[in-house]
Amino acid sequence: MRRRLLWPIVVTLALVAAGCASDGRDLAEAQPWQTTTTRPPPPTFAPERQDSPTGLSLTSTRFEAGGELPVSATCVGENIFPDLFWGDVDASAQELAVALADQTDPEIPVLMWLMAGISPTLTGLEAGVRPEGAFETTDDYGITGYGEPCLESYAGGTRDLQFIVYVLDRPSNLALGHPGNEAWAQVRNQAIDSASLLARAFNDG
Repeated sequence: MRRRLLWPIVVTLALVAAGCASDGRDLAEAQPWQTTTTRPPPPTFAPERQDSPTGLSLTSTRFEAGGELPVSATCVGENIFPDLFWGDVDASAQELAVALADQTDPEIPVLMWLMAGISPTLTGLEAGVRPEGAFETTDDYGITGYGEPCLESYAGGTRDLQFIVYVLDRPSNLALGHPGNEAWAQVRNQAIDSASLLARAFNDG
């Protein structure tokens, strides 16, 4: 009698085990992003160019919006900022500031350069030339002035670098070598207008 009771249970367990072993479908191959231990560069949501509703815009003769950052603006070349031009600055402007931020990860932007104290009468910057009265703060790497980090320090891929011009209606009261994180926050809080231009830097390493 006990054998008759156990037999249906054994058969049932065997069928369940067989069902768990295979459902007749082949498993999909693992994708590279599922097996790699290196996180790929995150997508960016930074616009290639963003003009202000007031007409303020930012351009360069060295690259187009969303184009490749010129070699001269990297440590492979002269490591100087490219020329930048803006127009339609508000008449109430008392000071201008220009920043460069790595926006590859939009949730963690990295300040790479900040120049403040720029006269509102100027309409642009000549490549590598700091105008009279202007000064540069430190960046998030602790460097004073423009110093686009060597791309070898990044994982392979594309970096999205955003130049931004800010219009201030009162003096920033910042100074040479001011801590970049504080300076950038202050400039953004004081700005009454801004415009941006995106450049891309590539590293195949």
